[in-house]
Amino acid sequence: MMEITEENDISRIARSFGNAAEAYHQEAEIQKKVADGLISSLLPWRELLPSGPILEVGCGTGFLTRQLIEHFPDKEFLITDASPKMVEFCKSELEKEGLISDKIQFQVLDADEFDEGDTNYAMVVSNFAPHWFKDTSVSLENLSQSIQPGGLLLCSFPGNHSFEQWYEHCLELGLPYTSNPLPDVEEVVVKLSMGPMQIDYYENDLFQEFESSIDFFRHLKRIGASENVKGNALTSKQFRLLVDHWDQKCNNKLKIKWHVVYLAAKKDYA
Repeated sequence: MMEITEENDISRIARSFGNAAEAYHQEAEIQKKVADGLISSLLPWRELLPSGPILEVGCGTGFLTRQLIEHFPDKEFLITDASPKMVEFCKSELEKEGLISDKIQFQVLDADEFDEGDTNYAMVVSNFAPHWFKDTSVSLENLSQSIQPGGLLLCSFPGNHSFEQWYEHCLELGLPYTSNPLPDVEEVVVKLSMGPMQIDYYENDLFQEFESSIDFFRHLKRIGASENVKGNALTSKQFRLLVDHWDQKCNNKLKIKWHVVYLAAKKDYA
């Protein structure tokens, strides 16, 4: 199995998630639900994967990792994340559950710097991480090159129809919309389809309730997901205007929409 060199210059996004690992593990309920959904979508493939190791990109605290190991007890794994602290947290959680073996390796990996080399994975899987790649389509296509024929690329990510309320309230107030740009699923599918991949995907809206808009933004910060990839931010005055307006528009609890994309791409045989 190939070795991946650890990056010394960890991005502020990876650092933010790493510092929030404990809170993420407790509070990232949408990410956990999506991991469960990704496992469900994998079940039909369980007996069809070719031989070879599995690479997980963006393991986080291990929501998906534990289930992967339980579903594929005979497979070798390379478990990775861009954050060293997340990798260590995930490893610690697996150790608590007695799931560590000599078949499982852990590495720090920035997917944007991934070099497929001569690897031959049976599956590359990534739960709720591809939207943090610099270019989701390019990085997924690059990852897919490391998969052997008959193997699978399986991933999930929030699509660009997430957080529509946030966008609409910014539009009404004439404020900058400072959410990170999220992938357009059609663009991702088209680019992946240009290679030797058979693509299947489905979309699902999940909703998360909060007492107020400020609770939503605090939640993102607590779990490490508030870093803006372009460094965009509202002024204090603009932010207060947004949360006051948003709360006035809601009679009850806020319902935040996550537009979730599940994507499976099987590599064709030559």
